[in-house]
Amino acid sequence: MTNKLEILPNEIFLNIFLYFSWDEVLISFWSLNKRINNLICSIFEKNKNGIIFNKPGLSYKKNCKILLPLIFNSLSLCSSIKYIHFDGINSICFNLIYQDIFSHNDKSILCFPNLKLLYITRCLLSQSLIQTLSFLIQYQLNELTLTFDEVFYETFSSGYDLSSSRSDHGN
Repeated sequence: MTNKLEILPNEIFLNIFLYFSWDEVLISFWSLNKRINNLICSIFEKNKNGIIFNKPGLSYKKNCKILLPLIFNSLSLCSSIKYIHFDGINSICFNLIYQDIFSHNDKSILCFPNLKLLYITRCLLSQSLIQTLSFLIQYQLNELTLTFDEVFYETFSSGYDLSSSRSDHGN
């Protein structure tokens, strides 16, 4: 009798994956075999099952040293990711991860050819982020959600008269 994890049916694996976060699934199960890799890709092909950066317990080091190289070294995994969520609560980590993702080996934007949903919270708008977002909106994304922190809004509005801006530019 063979006692191998790989002989379990696909449905069992999919149920097991539900108990793990996206990063734990990749670290624990990616590269076991081609079948498991395909199952993992099938999870990421669903719109709301994607990559969530800056979730509790996910360090910058883990992202950059383990997860991003694992993702970028697999075309099938990069192609299956449709949803990415960035949380800019730690702006230094956010900026570095963002640079790694959207400027990886100067293949700007092409790392995730099927990316459809991008959700960015508590972000600072830099020129490079605006350029990247405009490209993504024009050619790739179905949905973009930007959420700004109240502190960011207060800082921004204190140095800029929003009422005159609204009247000059309209909606």
